[in-house]
Amino acid sequence: MDSAAPLEQAQLLAEYADLRQRAAALEEQVPAWLQRVSDKLHRISGESELADHYRSLLVSARGYALVSIENYHQAIPYLQTAGSLIGQLEGEPAAGGAQAPAELLERLDELIDAAVRMIGDAEQCFVSAKDPDPETVPQSILDDPLRSSP
Repeated sequence: MDSAAPLEQAQLLAEYADLRQRAAALEEQVPAWLQRVSDKLHRISGESELADHYRSLLVSARGYALVSIENYHQAIPYLQTAGSLIGQLEGEPAAGGAQAPAELLERLDELIDAAVRMIGDAEQCFVSAKDPDPETVPQSILDDPLRSSP
């Protein structure tokens, strides 16, 4: 291992930790946001231009939230595999035989690069899903949730 390898390994470990945090934040925030959007969408009533406009906006927001969830879910196996490689680098026994540290670092770099794209796409979709905020839907086009249905 050359002198640059420990620095590369430290950088990859830092990127991995950052990705895990970003994925965890998405996993915590996006489903709750999706629920808020869906709840508000189901309450829009009537056939007016305003109702149709907000219905369209929230359907789009719901779609972006679903794509965000799909993207960060796709990143999870990459992060899990990266975690296994990190364990091998740190001296834990490998299930399929030991690989050279340079090979492990190269594979770890590939996994992190792929996960970075997926998590980045998920974050971008989540930003798009936040427009509009469901709380901005005018009360005048919403069903009263306390009103009993026939």
